[in-house]
Amino acid sequence: MKMLISYINDWAAGTVTASSEHPSFPAINTQHRWFKKPYRSKYGTGLAAGLFRITAANCKIYFWESADPGGSKRTATLTLGDYDADTLCAEIKTQMESVGGFTYTPSYSTATFLFTIAGSGSFVFMLSETTTSAMPSLGWTATVDTAELTSHTAPLVRIHTSEFLKCNLGATKTIRLIEIKNHNLTASAVVTARFYSDAFVTLVDSVSLVYHAGQIAIRTAKSYAYMAIEAADPSNPDGYIEIGLVWAGDAAVLHYGFTGERTNTPEDPSIESESEDGQGSTIQLSKYHGATYSFDAVEPNTDKAYLEAVFEEIGKTRPCCIVEAPPAVGGDVGLTLQYVKITSWEWPHLAGTYWKLNIETRTER
Repeated sequence: MKMLISYINDWAAGTVTASSEHPSFPAINTQHRWFKKPYRSKYGTGLAAGLFRITAANCKIYFWESADPGGSKRTATLTLGDYDADTLCAEIKTQMESVGGFTYTPSYSTATFLFTIAGSGSFVFMLSETTTSAMPSLGWTATVDTAELTSHTAPLVRIHTSEFLKCNLGATKTIRLIEIKNHNLTASAVVTARFYSDAFVTLVDSVSLVYHAGQIAIRTAKSYAYMAIEAADPSNPDGYIEIGLVWAGDAAVLHYGFTGERTNTPEDPSIESESEDGQGSTIQLSKYHGATYSFDAVEPNTDKAYLEAVFEEIGKTRPCCIVEAPPAVGGDVGLTLQYVKITSWEWPHLAGTYWKLNIETRTER
């Protein structure tokens, strides 16, 4: 069985920024090796919500007021650009009042994650008018006009249109493996890796990632200096998105595979002790899985040289990513990628120029 190994995380060495972030959970947390504290998009009292991007595709609000004969349509056009929930409410107020006869008070609840738009008179949102409508981005996805009311609260949670984690890699890097680990994204999230030819101005390439709970990963083959992870999960019930770690780096598939004799052993390193008077105590440590891989023959000029470079870079203390039976480029590896330390290296020599390889790994559970 073949194995892919990626041992340098170029994302961790780059400059990372976010479209929005909670000050206690900044984007740089995605660069930490052991993800003790994650990144979170902006949320909470006094912080509004995350990124709401208004484009030509979602910039119209169609409505009519109680005084309008026959419910004639009014159209408020939002200025294209990036907003948080508070600045978007201000823009909605400006544009609805510019074409309407009432005073409007849009608001966003940081407790329920719902938009409310109130007026000084009764009005109707024309949800049946869907062309470039902003209403789905605000939490209204129905296509039947609302009732005539003085206040309307959206039925659906909206925390953003999407969030971007951007990384300036510093120079052109070859990215053959992308991993997003320890996230809170829901199954309806849309996750995309985007690549740019300049400082995040000109998008030149992108790849969609397949959702898996906890870990999302893909084997790819891209070479750029600027990349971003976009996650669109507007109805996330937590009120924010969370990502523990991003891995983006080069990788190689070993020419010779390991045998089917791989072992996988759950380990609990917690320490039990007993005092002189017979009182027991336990020091709880993180459980993990240990695995042993035995490779039949390692080609000396390629595999062995690569693995020597892996050892020189990470030794036994730094993590790497391994994928058993890796798919072709573009394939989903979210269920098979393991984030591990290689805790033991052994190179028994075979006849001629070939070597065996035995490695032991440890992955956090």
